[in-house]
Amino acid sequence: MTRRVIPTLAAALALSAAVSVATVSTAEADDETLTVMSLNTWHGGSQVTDGLNTTVQEINASGTEVVALQETDKAVTKQIAEKLGWEHYTQSGTDVDIISSQPIEKVDSLSDVAVAAKIKGVWVYSIHLGYTKYGPYNACFDKDGYEAIYADEAERKQQAEAIVKWAGSSPAIVAGDLNSPSHMDWTEKTKAKHCDSVVEWPATKAFANGGYWDSYREVNPDEAASPGDTWSPKVATNSDYGNKPEPQDRIDFILYKGGSLDATSSKVYGGDKENWPSDHRAVITQFKL
Repeated sequence: MTRRVIPTLAAALALSAAVSVATVSTAEADDETLTVMSLNTWHGGSQVTDGLNTTVQEINASGTEVVALQETDKAVTKQIAEKLGWEHYTQSGTDVDIISSQPIEKVDSLSDVAVAAKIKGVWVYSIHLGYTKYGPYNACFDKDGYEAIYADEAERKQQAEAIVKWAGSSPAIVAGDLNSPSHMDWTEKTKAKHCDSVVEWPATKAFANGGYWDSYREVNPDEAASPGDTWSPKVATNSDYGNKPEPQDRIDFILYKGGSLDATSSKVYGGDKENWPSDHRAVITQFKL
């Protein structure tokens, strides 16, 4: 969830260098589809034993072609890409990067919250919005009213709007950790799960207002039957709030707009094994181009 990169990244890199992982050859490309993953690496895999190599193994097993990474850095991303035999794009001063089994055609970046790479003619964005104050804590722990909740979402809303403006009208896939639930999830139908609250979360609304579709919710339209929670397979209780149950939410997204892009499948991936390397589950969507 957080955007801090902590010193144990160095330990993760040292351990990774001592362990051999087979290089994965680039999968045969299908020019008519593109499979994208969003993955928060939990400080570059440093929070679990051999996390960087496990991250590589999970990406390889997933069958994805492009991964939007969050909570990473240039050295970690380079190692992951090299172990996979993939291309990568990193930008100094950010914790968001992109790795790809397919050729990267162009690249771009926006401040410290978003980078982009053009792959198979489509711009793919990796984004990571601000992490404070986390909205579900307002609703579930602090019992704030809607005015306070929306006030604390101002930064994420502004970041989302800036990304929408930056991406422009070109076909785009925006993948990342929004540190916010979706307005499509906190509904009247599901308010019992969400602390008896119905919230029009501004970050996801900003993308929707900008013409973006939520790929997971497009493919899995029933928010009650398919909650798609990505936060958190590792965090069950919150020590800052008297060990109350941690709100479980879908805060990682793959959004898309424009052209002939169509989400043909979308799923939450990982989190069911003890050595899963992240405190987030990943999201994977396959697109028809």
